[in-house]
Amino acid sequence: MHATAKLAQIATILRKSGRPVLVAVNKVDSAGQDGPSGDAYRLGFSPVLTVSAEHGRGVAELLEACRERVPTVAPEPATEGTRVAIIGRPNVGKSSLINAVLGHERVLVHDQPGTTRDAVDTPLTFRGRSYLLIDTAGIRRKGKVTEPLEKLAVVMALKSLERCEVAVLVIDASEGITAQDAHIAGYANDAGRAAVVAVNKWDLVPPGMVTKGDVTTQIYERLPFLEHAPVCFTSAITGLGLRDLFDEVDRVAADARKRVQPGELLATLRQAVERRPMSARGVPLRVQSAQQVAVSPPTFALRVNLPDQIHFSYERYLINSLRHAHGFAGSPIRLLFRKSVGRGAGRPGRARRRA
Repeated sequence: MHATAKLAQIATILRKSGRPVLVAVNKVDSAGQDGPSGDAYRLGFSPVLTVSAEHGRGVAELLEACRERVPTVAPEPATEGTRVAIIGRPNVGKSSLINAVLGHERVLVHDQPGTTRDAVDTPLTFRGRSYLLIDTAGIRRKGKVTEPLEKLAVVMALKSLERCEVAVLVIDASEGITAQDAHIAGYANDAGRAAVVAVNKWDLVPPGMVTKGDVTTQIYERLPFLEHAPVCFTSAITGLGLRDLFDEVDRVAADARKRVQPGELLATLRQAVERRPMSARGVPLRVQSAQQVAVSPPTFALRVNLPDQIHFSYERYLINSLRHAHGFAGSPIRLLFRKSVGRGAGRPGRARRRA
């Protein structure tokens, strides 16, 4: 695609945003050099400024122009309620699901994959509770994204994961779990977001063909890093499962914000170590202290005598012990192992050498 055509696509997106836009033409290194071409003016934005990033020419003027366009009015207060990102590969019914909840066509729906190009924020009150739904463009595998506009759509979808509290991963029941579903679920997990899996288009599955239990088992087998996420079965056409879906969104959002007191946390971890001891070169693992340092995702700092010796499988065991004792449904759990200090620190030198 020609560079001018790409700029025109970007200009269209910016124009729809309703935000002030100015054009900066870079690499105009001297006053006598030719000014911006007609292509810059054809974008339809004003002013068009010339700058030289290498020499600093025109940068002050550019900053001043930006400053003049910053709104002086106080920003509107942020929408209260749980921020929910609806994610999934193209054409699994994300926008249809939102429209079914709202009861009207708020988001464009089409059978052509990739209809939704940007993130659409929709305030919603459902059963007396407030939400902000973030519909996102369908995320494709990176190797399958070729058009500049679709690359931008993927970036915006990942940005919406950064803004949300709960990610609803929508899967097409009629197609099963795909590699793209796994990639997208991985994005949500890496972002540390609480997750709910919505198996959409359940009305298209013939009765008796497969059970909900079978599908749930398949999801956890294909997406083991989401085995903590609840699974709901929905239909945007019939409204099936929408109440259950929002019940689970509320539950995982609350668990993601949950805090555990240090004494209770330490007792849980020491009991876990007692049930399944581990050691390195004859030195048993000891947990000196534990503290929750963050929420969304729940993150815990543990002072132990063998921080570099804990295998990922044992770390997973400790995480599962925390889940069993304290919940945290839908949320990934992060553990930060730090070296214990003072008495009871074990033999730090030998432990470090085995890292």
